Amino acid sequence: MTEFRFSRPGDEPALKDLWRAVFGPEEDFIELFFREAYTPGCAAVACSGGEIVSAAYVIPFGEARYVYAVGTRPDQRGRGLGKAVTLAAADGRSAYLYPADRKLRDWYVREMGARSVCLRPVFDAPESLIPVSPEEYVSRREDLLRGIPHACYPRAVLDLFSLNGSFFADEKGGIWAMEDGRIRESLPCRFSQESYLLGLNGAPPLYWGLTLI
Repeated sequence: MTEFRFSRPGDEPALKDLWRAVFGPEEDFIELFFREAYTPGCAAVACSGGEIVSAAYVIPFGEARYVYAVGTRPDQRGRGLGKAVTLAAADGRSAYLYPADRKLRDWYVREMGARSVCLRPVFDAPESLIPVSPEEYVSRREDLLRGIPHACYPRAVLDLFSLNGSFFADEKGGIWAMEDGRIRESLPCRFSQESYLLGLNGAPPLYWGLTLI
C-alpha cells in the first residue's frame, strides 16, 4: 500500500538517499540544498513499505512556486507516483516546472495539462564582462524587470547556482548569469520560440531566467 504525505523532520536521510538513486551522488549540491533550501513539509512524498520511494519539492521563487527534483526510485516507476507527488506538491495552486528534456516536457503536457508560460532567452555574449556579487546582480535584475511579472531569486537559489555559476555585468548596464560556460540568463534580452518553462493549474506567464536543474 502506498501512502502519500508531505515530508517531516527526520525524513532528510531518506530523501537524500532517494536523490542519489535518481539524480546521482551530487554531494556538494545535495548538502547545500538540504541545508539552505529544504524545509520539512516542502516535499510531497510517496511511501511504500514504510520507505520514501518518490518525491517532488516546492521551492519558492518570490511568490512563484517552483516544483523541482521530481524523482521516483527506479524499481517503483510505472505506477504513477511521479505524477501524484507533482500534483500534490503543486497543491492545486499555480506552479512552475522546468523539465530537463523534451521527452519529460511532453509527458507533463500530456499527463498533467501543463502549458508553456515562458520562452527560452536568446543571448549574444559581449566580449568583456565584469564580475558582480549575487546581491548586486539581484538588485540590478529587479531594476531591469520593474513592472514585469517575474520570478524572484531567494538566497538559497543564488547559493546553489554559485556552486558552478557566476554573475556578471556588462559595460552597457546589462547583467549575465553563466554556469559551466553556458549563459543561463541575460537582461535585457530577446526571446526565441522554444518552450522553456511549463505552468500547472493555470499558472500565468512570467519572466524566469535561472532554474534549478
